Amino acid sequence: MNAIDAIATCYRKSFHKRGRASRSEFWWFALYYLVLEVAFELLVQHWTPHTPPSLVAGLLAVVVGLFAVYSFFPFVSAEVRRLHDVDRSGWWLVASLLMGALSEAALGMDVMSALATHRLRQFVRALMHGGHWGLTFALFATVAINITVFIFLVLPGTLGDNRYGPDPLGAGRAKRGDPRFVGGH
Repeated sequence: MNAIDAIATCYRKSFHKRGRASRSEFWWFALYYLVLEVAFELLVQHWTPHTPPSLVAGLLAVVVGLFAVYSFFPFVSAEVRRLHDVDRSGWWLVASLLMGALSEAALGMDVMSALATHRLRQFVRALMHGGHWGLTFALFATVAINITVFIFLVLPGTLGDNRYGPDPLGAGRAKRGDPRFVGGH
């Protein structure tokens, strides 16, 4: 699948959590999303610090916000379908997001508490020397889940049908003579 087809497919399947997405479909969309996010960030950094609030800065903020909202659901949907392609549940993504949110909340509360009691230095020292074991565990668990999900996203999809649907590359694998392809769906 080429980049244009992948981007169009991801937007068209914005709310489709069923089925499978090939690596090319997901990664082309991920690259598109990353490039636009970086471009928007550079524009925001270029326009907003040097000018007082203006029409250009306001319009740029609206465009960035609309892009983020417009592309959030297609990205999540493509990621879930990509997990399905490797025969993994979309709940892995939920676990990743939930652990990240919990870790950030725990870290934020600990830092705010340390700041409020003027003990930030003690907090950092305890964190560096093995204190705050719960927070440390949560951060390591978050990293482990994120690495696991990333590995799933990079792996080739399962050959043939799986519990989430037909192989998105089934016919293409047979045409290319993929030695792992052993028949149709």
